[in-house]
Amino acid sequence: MTEAILRDLALANRLLARDGIVDDFGHVAHRDLENPERFWLSRALPSNRVTPGDLRLHGPDGVCEDNSVGTYSEAVLHARVFAAHPDVQVSIHHHARPLLPFTMPGAPPLRPVFHTGAVAGWDIPVWDSAPFGAGGMLVDTVEKGDSLAACLGQSRAVLLRGHGAVVVGPDIATAVMVAIYMVENAAVALAAGATARPVPGLSREEVAETARRLLTPNTVARVWAGRIAGLEG
Repeated sequence: MTEAILRDLALANRLLARDGIVDDFGHVAHRDLENPERFWLSRALPSNRVTPGDLRLHGPDGVCEDNSVGTYSEAVLHARVFAAHPDVQVSIHHHARPLLPFTMPGAPPLRPVFHTGAVAGWDIPVWDSAPFGAGGMLVDTVEKGDSLAACLGQSRAVLLRGHGAVVVGPDIATAVMVAIYMVENAAVALAAGATARPVPGLSREEVAETARRLLTPNTVARVWAGRIAGLEG
């Protein structure tokens, strides 16, 4: 794994914390470049404290290879997403509050209602932990992780009932961009009353074309450069 990617992975944790996406219990994982069955994830820390030195290799079962550190109980979530989706390089799990109303039973689907909100896509599925029992609502077993990964399908994100979301991408900057604008879109939709009444939004066709234009290397790099400003020191 390159030092640059590990640096950016640590930066992703900190910038998502600063921007109110990842809270004390969220995390960001990156598939290992040398062995795609393994992945990098911080030892258990609040995301705003993660540095490259805190990142550790984990196996396909989500178990950290360094047994001297505390680890996230939902590391297996990332392991099973990576196992099910070979094209995914980055997995973000967070609990951003604007998304939570859209995870509740009976809530309308979260649709893009403004321009950059399109990057999350038109279809964002909702996964429910209830069939697995109480379990603290955590995705902490292989069975839960596999179920969640199947629900994600080909989408860029999946909501977790009463819990949060998982966002995936082909690289750190893209996954971060989708996570940020997905939450901002939810906040705008809530302000427009989306959970109480239908609100106007983008059409399926507008979403596809807008996302295609936004998720280009130059635009993604522009967003990344702006978001990490002030965090690199």
